[in-house]
Amino acid sequence: MAKRIGGTGKKADRINDVSPEAAVRLAELAREMRQLVYGGDGVPEWGTKFTEIESQGMKVGLELARVFMEQAVDEQADLVPDVALECDGEAAEKTDETKTATLETAAGEVQWEQPRTRLEKSQRAFFPSGAGFGDQHR
Repeated sequence: MAKRIGGTGKKADRINDVSPEAAVRLAELAREMRQLVYGGDGVPEWGTKFTEIESQGMKVGLELARVFMEQAVDEQADLVPDVALECDGEAAEKTDETKTATLETAAGEVQWEQPRTRLEKSQRAFFPSGAGFGDQHR
């Protein structure tokens, strides 16, 4: 629920830290989304309660966040580095098989196809998603 807070009243008083370039593009995207949600000029009907506007904005924002995460992990899974394919001193070989991975996030369920690999010596399947996968960006 929204609450009025103090500050300078400048747009710089945001709680979300994104690059200036991302902020500009998000403002453009928000304008486009308002037109899709409210039609015409993208303005809610006069008298629409702020809580309704907030609810709609949160739905759009959470779906954007969910799709952002889903795209990121799906494409990351396609680019597994060789070092992530090592298990117990053995390098796994990539296969054409995948396994659907699912995570429940604050924005909703995120799914992607996790590549399956094969360890020849030990004759076992290996999904390179253990500790360290994606850690280079932390």
